[in-house]
Formats: sequence, C-alpha cells, structure tokens
Amino acid sequence: MESRDRSERGATLVEASLMLPMMILIMIGLLETGLAFKDYLTVSFAAREGARVGALAGNNPDADCEIVHAVIDALGVSGLGDFEGIEIYQADPATGNPVAGKTNTWEYTGTDPYDCVNDWTVTENWVATNRNVAYGPTSPLDIIGVRVQVTHDWITGMPPFSGDFIVDEATISRLEPESFE
Repeated sequence: MESRDRSERGATLVEASLMLPMMILIMIGLLETGLAFKDYLTVSFAAREGARVGALAGNNPDADCEIVHAVIDALGVSGLGDFEGIEIYQADPATGNPVAGKTNTWEYTGTDPYDCVNDWTVTENWVATNRNVAYGPTSPLDIIGVRVQVTHDWITGMPPFSGDFIVDEATISRLEPESFE
C-alpha cells in the first residue's frame, strides 16, 4: 500500500506541472483582455463627457476648449501618453456621421494639456460661434459629435497580445437650445 501512495503523489506533481503553464496563459489572457476593455470604457466615457459638455457649451467661443478639458479630465492626465487626438464635428442628424468640412481636429503637442492655446495643434473647420443654438421650426439645432482616439499597448507582448491598437470612440449630442424662435 505504501508504494501506491508514492506513485499517486508523483502523478499529482506531474499533473500540476502540466496544468500550471495553461493556468498562467489563461490568467495573462484575462488580464490583457480586462485592461483592453477598461481602456475602451474609459475612452467611451471621455467621448460621452466631451459631447455632453459641448452640448451645454453651445456656441460659446471657448466651447471646444471646454470639450478638450472634459475629455482630458475623463481620460486622466496619465492617459495622455498614448493619446492620439480629439475630433469635434457637426454630425448629420439622420446618420450621426460627420458633415463634410465641419470637423475640428485637436492634437496634443505640448506639456500642459489644459493650455488650449499653446500646447495643442488645432485644425478648425467648424467655428464654435457659428453653431446653431436657436430652436425653431425652420432652423433645427446642430448636432455635435466628439471622437476620441487612444492607443492601447498590450502589457505582456505575448501572442496574440503583441503590438498595439487604437481605441476609437465617438458620441453625438444635440446642442441645448439657448433661445426659441
């Protein structure tokens, strides 16, 4: 009976040594997938927060800067290392897609993300003061869209989690009426 107990202990050790690498791979997969999903949720929240602030800011001359601040606050300053940019655009009411020629692109190039004048490169095609915030039967309110892009880097680099990918989320919202016709 003693010899049988020894062989069972050896079998358990062999089984554990075979299962341990598979368990480690499963844990790495769960970790990588969870972190990628967290980044997706963060970028999605940042786009929604930017659109919400943009809807309230309306045609304020500093509306785009307020949107940028809201996105930066939602991402957290530590998330700017892989930050690709922000697009603020007029959305087509029927499809939600950007209207051609009505997109402002913001790219972070400096050291202070809250300095909208010096630390951002801006391509402005939809001036904030030209946004329609007067509600009436002949002039519908503009729809604002905010698109945020952040690069997600995989932590371990183990296949299939090697390289990086861009988390790209956009949200639209109707501008809040400031007057009624």
